[in-house]
Amino acid sequence: MASRVVLSLSLVSLLAASTGAALAAPGEMIERPATQAELRRMADAGPVPSVWFEPYDPTSELPSFAHAAGADPARRWDPVNWRINSDMTTEVQNEEQVVVNPTDPENLVAIWRDFRLGYRRVGVAYSFDGGFTWTDSLMDEPTYPRHSDPGLTTDRFGGIYAVILSYTGNTSEPNGLFVAKSEDGGVTWGPFVPVVNGVPGVFEDKELIACDRTGGVHDGNLYVTWARFWSTLIMSSRSTDGGASFQSPVQVSDLGGVQWPVPAVGPDGTVYIAWVHYSPAQIRLDRSYDGGATFGNDTIVTDTDTGSLDINGGVRVFCFPAMECDITGGTFNGRLYIAYMDEGFGDYDIFLRYSDDHGETWSSPLRVNDDFLGNGADQFHPWTVVSPDGVVNIIFYDRRHDPSNLLMDLYLAQSLDGGQSFEPNVRLTSVSSDPTAGSERAGLIGEYIGLAAISADRVVPVWTDTRLGNQDAFTTVYDPTFAGVPDGMQAARLSLAAPRPNPATLDSRLAFAAPGADDVAAEIYDVSGRLVRSLSARAGADGAGEITWDGADASGRPVASGVYFLRASVEAAGSAEATAKIVVLR
Repeated sequence: MASRVVLSLSLVSLLAASTGAALAAPGEMIERPATQAELRRMADAGPVPSVWFEPYDPTSELPSFAHAAGADPARRWDPVNWRINSDMTTEVQNEEQVVVNPTDPENLVAIWRDFRLGYRRVGVAYSFDGGFTWTDSLMDEPTYPRHSDPGLTTDRFGGIYAVILSYTGNTSEPNGLFVAKSEDGGVTWGPFVPVVNGVPGVFEDKELIACDRTGGVHDGNLYVTWARFWSTLIMSSRSTDGGASFQSPVQVSDLGGVQWPVPAVGPDGTVYIAWVHYSPAQIRLDRSYDGGATFGNDTIVTDTDTGSLDINGGVRVFCFPAMECDITGGTFNGRLYIAYMDEGFGDYDIFLRYSDDHGETWSSPLRVNDDFLGNGADQFHPWTVVSPDGVVNIIFYDRRHDPSNLLMDLYLAQSLDGGQSFEPNVRLTSVSSDPTAGSERAGLIGEYIGLAAISADRVVPVWTDTRLGNQDAFTTVYDPTFAGVPDGMQAARLSLAAPRPNPATLDSRLAFAAPGADDVAAEIYDVSGRLVRSLSARAGADGAGEITWDGADASGRPVASGVYFLRASVEAAGSAEATAKIVVLR
């Protein structure tokens, strides 16, 4: 049966003469009608470049873990990526986290920092098909108008917890950290409960959350850790009642000048918190053996080249500890892992250390990324998850494909032997991203990304991607046991020609090429997301075709003059998307 193409003409109007809005920068409105000259200048800027969500050339990569894991050698896993956030703005989504429901591996929840309203909020999405489709919305913590720095965790019974920073918009004013719980897989959320709020003279920042899932005496405890500015101390607060309330914060770090705490819980209930210490530049760790009530003396995990810096493109990076503890009950049960960025061979790489004695001593650093040593390519923003089968999964941004050390991809490294070695790295992105593309808000691309791992053969990352011209939350499902594209069969591909004519006064025609496609569906939305028109077309045997829009809505009424973005997608052996721009003149 022929594959189906969905040509989703998300022709989102950025202006409409009927509303009196003119062409403007993202998030900005000019309070007068657009002139014909302005509209023509927009058209003269040319179409938005088509973006191919298609696989990279696998012959340029090392053999994938798919074959090492025993997957069918007649098949290969090619990266196919898709966007989670559904807004049609050009605003920023970044700083993602994602978790899988331990009672339902098809249920995932993702969270991120979201600027779709023009200022900091937090977006959240849920999936019940293993990460292939998502439903997203904005969270609403009512104490303060702006929200940021989200984190996620789960309990053993499928409860999902989100922690967010909420503030006035002024970091010189007191703020709060708040936690909400979902008991239905992320579809709905209970009220936000304060962890800490309104402390005079400080700003609570860089929070993350962990849950005890050991089944032990502290099972279900929640631990929120953060950096308290301006003394910059690491703080922690616990909940012993499933997030209904939180106890008074306790100081974790012995010294100030610190940031970026990351929590983890061991199989015996030990609470670990590791963080960046700036002078000297180190990763330090502390532990609690009484369920987060008290902490001991700080220990040094490793020295680092720096605590933080801006790398090429103005990307702010930290040598933060992407920490995880094995609680699987397997061979390496209790092993504590920390992945981190550090300068080792003339550029920044990802390294891993592990400890089998509660962080007292650590293994020698193992380089995780497998590109050539000293090639000038930076790797940064790691995240670590141990899947239930005991495999150590680490994702990170990687610039190995750009000689200019700017464009970035997402890579996955997996260790089957407790962090002693790694399988060949796997490229998860089908298109490299330019971190400088689109709006630049709050640390350029954010400071972290997220990862969920059901097993070594089912990994779902969430990251910041700019292939559509601005920062979006993207994902993929890495599953080498079902590649979906047998060798010799063409994966999903889509390209769009420039709309013609452009500007258009009547019909606008869009030629496309989608090899292997059959039926085409098209949908047109207005700026509010309202469906304006549904269309259909058919691809030829060679995948070529054309869809025509007469510039009218579902009732046959001509739409107003304006600039529209066209988003096309194809579903064949995988999926692909592309965008273009149409200007309508009346």
